[in-house]
Amino acid sequence: MKNFVIIFLLVIFSLTVYPQKNAKKTPAPPSPVAEQTPLDEAQEFQNARIQTSITDRIAALKKFTEDFPESASKTFALELIVSSRAELGDQKLRLSDNQNGIELFKLAALEAPTPVSNKLFTEILLQIPTNLFFRGQREAAVEAAKIIEEKIAENSKQLLGLAAFYLGTENAFEARRLAEKAIELDPASAAAYQTLGLANRMNFDLEESAAAYAKALEINPDSIISMRSLAEMKRATGKADEAAALYRQILEKDAADETAQTGLILSLFNAEKRAEAETGMERALDANPNNLFLLVGAAYWYAAHNQGVKAIELAEKAIAVEPRYTWAHIALARGLIQQKRPLEAERTLLIARQYGNFPTLNYEIAAARMAAGFYREAAGELEKTFTFKDGSVSANLGGRVLKEGKSFTEILSFERRASIFEPVAADDPLMAEKLKSLLKFTRKLNAAEPLEAETAEAAEEFFKGEDNMKLHRGLFIAERLLDKRIAPAKVLEMTQAAIGKVETGLDITSPAAAVMADELYEARIIAATRNELLVVPDVPRPTLSRILRGRIEELTGRAFLEQGKTDEAAVRFRRAISILPEKSAWWHSSNWRLGDALEAGGKSKEALDAYIEGYNTEAPDSTKRLIIEGLYQRVNGSTEGLDQIIGAKPQIAGQETTAQIVKPVETPTPEPTPEPTPTPETLIIPENVPTIKTATKPENTEEKPENTDVKPEENADLPPVSPVSVKTETTPTPETTSEVEPTPAPTPEIPAETSPETVENSEKNREPEQNKEPELPKNNSKPAENLTAEKKLNSLFDPIVISVPKPEKKVKTDEKPENPEEKSEDKSARTNTDETSTAPPEKSPETVTSRPRIVSDAKTENNPENLAQCTLNISQDKISIISDGGNLGVFASFEGTGGDFAQLTAKSSNPQDISVEFQKDVGVLAERAIFIIKSISPKTGIFTVTFESNCGKKEVIVTVR
Repeated sequence: MKNFVIIFLLVIFSLTVYPQKNAKKTPAPPSPVAEQTPLDEAQEFQNARIQTSITDRIAALKKFTEDFPESASKTFALELIVSSRAELGDQKLRLSDNQNGIELFKLAALEAPTPVSNKLFTEILLQIPTNLFFRGQREAAVEAAKIIEEKIAENSKQLLGLAAFYLGTENAFEARRLAEKAIELDPASAAAYQTLGLANRMNFDLEESAAAYAKALEINPDSIISMRSLAEMKRATGKADEAAALYRQILEKDAADETAQTGLILSLFNAEKRAEAETGMERALDANPNNLFLLVGAAYWYAAHNQGVKAIELAEKAIAVEPRYTWAHIALARGLIQQKRPLEAERTLLIARQYGNFPTLNYEIAAARMAAGFYREAAGELEKTFTFKDGSVSANLGGRVLKEGKSFTEILSFERRASIFEPVAADDPLMAEKLKSLLKFTRKLNAAEPLEAETAEAAEEFFKGEDNMKLHRGLFIAERLLDKRIAPAKVLEMTQAAIGKVETGLDITSPAAAVMADELYEARIIAATRNELLVVPDVPRPTLSRILRGRIEELTGRAFLEQGKTDEAAVRFRRAISILPEKSAWWHSSNWRLGDALEAGGKSKEALDAYIEGYNTEAPDSTKRLIIEGLYQRVNGSTEGLDQIIGAKPQIAGQETTAQIVKPVETPTPEPTPEPTPTPETLIIPENVPTIKTATKPENTEEKPENTDVKPEENADLPPVSPVSVKTETTPTPETTSEVEPTPAPTPEIPAETSPETVENSEKNREPEQNKEPELPKNNSKPAENLTAEKKLNSLFDPIVISVPKPEKKVKTDEKPENPEEKSEDKSARTNTDETSTAPPEKSPETVTSRPRIVSDAKTENNPENLAQCTLNISQDKISIISDGGNLGVFASFEGTGGDFAQLTAKSSNPQDISVEFQKDVGVLAERAIFIIKSISPKTGIFTVTFESNCGKKEVIVTVR
């Protein structure tokens, strides 16, 4: 019985425990009540919205739209997905993950629900292409805009909003297309016609713009915007009276409307109602002296009517109000040219270039240079922007719209009228025609295979005229033709026409600039890369007369030599030598060319003597020395004694001795002339404006008359020329500039290809060599191999300083660290070099100055292993430029031996925003390569340009603001 009870209890226990274990393994099904409970839609939507992670938020919102496809909140959820994707895309772009950022922006646009709400369009979708564009992703911006356009294709107002994006990015074609599409959807939309009018104006279709604004005004007669815009187009198209009537209607509604008052005054000027216009202008300027658009418009009108003095007065006031407005600078430059001040005009236009870059500005710079006689530079400026074909010139106006016309005045009128609404150009028709013929001649001459007949015809077209600049045009043409070795007969025609015209050729605005334009060319090119301008001072007329007459003879001799008439050529070269100032650049050039003629005529001994006279021992040239060495060996049987005549062979760059470059020559200081040299003024200019270096007018000092065929009165009292000094070696003259103390000025030389080289004063009066500024590169000749970069840049200008930023000092691993005293001393030396002191630095030749020097030291001489070492140097490791057009040049050079410019590359971290371009026109000058770093987009920020070579790598930090 007892066992039965136990068994019964065990059975009962097993029956009760098993179901419990089984229940744990097999959950009970949900109750009928739970199956009938729906998800909380509002709570789910709220939970999705508040996700802090953007990715989680997008996923939650997408799940909500799937779970609740009929929800009233679905559209809102889809809009939140779009905004979240856009937010995430923006984060990707900020982290430079451009590809993923672009894809997220495009996906956001694709997923936008249609129809698109105004809030979503304005706050999210419209910001997508704008964000992409101003981050430099221009193609992606347009692609996104196309996606958005499909979403809003039936909404006229939203299409106009997208058109505003295109207007803001200067895509007038797309803006016009969308405006026309909006008009199809809503023909009664005044806003659509206003958008169309603005798009046509930006596209330089001024008549169509006026028609669109007229239609907008017809739809809404009370629109002040339409009325004002139509009045501006009436002014631009030469309908001044109609424009004035519209401005008066605006003033009837609001007498205090300053824009309408300004427009009315300028319309009165255009309608030739000058007295009424000037009365109104006086009242308006009394009320607001800073009325920029009135000042600029009136200044340009005065310039267009040859009232240069008044144009200058008003333009200077406008620039004081807003120095970044380029049209104010253009008006000022035109006034200066009319007042015979072309060099000042060029200066103000180069300042303007810091704030704008469009064909009109480039043309105005070329015009100023043409007026000064800088024909080569004027041609180069035109070639940057304009093309010439079949008698017509063309350019991309505003950098966007191609226009073609028979003259510069015709095609550039569109930019002027669309910008400042002035119908009459301030251009000189004769100047415009000469610039066109200059462009034609340059294009013919620079063809791959120039045709002699066509080039000669173009040369004649540029040459013709009876003005006093004709002489200089002729010599410019002759020089260029001889450089190309074509049309020697045309050269003889030009030089023959120049005979007897020298004195009238000096009766011009800037005779020094015109006479020395070729010699100044390379110097000005280098200055331009540094945002600087070399200012040409006055030069004594007798000196310029001698240079001109000597050049005429030399060019004639070159033409005869080109024709094989060696005897006639030799006669001309001897005449040139007898006329030109002895030991000057031109004198050396004529001697060298005499050697060419004599050698071609078989007179080797005489040729050798001429070559030696033409060789500049102060600036040795390896190519010329090889010519002399070969001829010397043929004449004398060996080269023994040659070094005593012309000096030792030029050494390889980077191995010069210290004495050649930095060893001072202790000389007595020359006595100052009785009359003190006036202290030049330093031009203070805004940031990012070219630094204008000024040089004073040289003082008069006596120069001994030379035994030449020049009239005695033309040889007496010839003071030195600055910046190009053409005095004899025994007459040093102190000169003063804005940055250096008085020092004896060097006399330039010209080698065989009329290249300027420096002829120093006599050993007695030579300045310490370590104080010399960089020599300017030589025209059409290779730099001398044994000159440092600093010395090669200084073949023309000693008194004018071209500032080069200080490179970082490289500390060799085997050198001891500098102590504070050495650093202090080094800083002092740099300050003296860069600013005003001409005293030699107190440190050793390794002292870092404002320019990299290539010198040898004891370590290099005693350790041959160091000769194989080289270092890449960049003139600036940090630069700052303005966005969308701002640019600055940097120099790349090698220290030591083995540097190869062929292996030098430059790469931008953001090529779509920052470009870096090697200057082929300048080439590798004075052992330096010049690169232009330029902002090519509106994007601002900090970028990097990396230079790499076989001597190492350097980075330049570029700040764009």
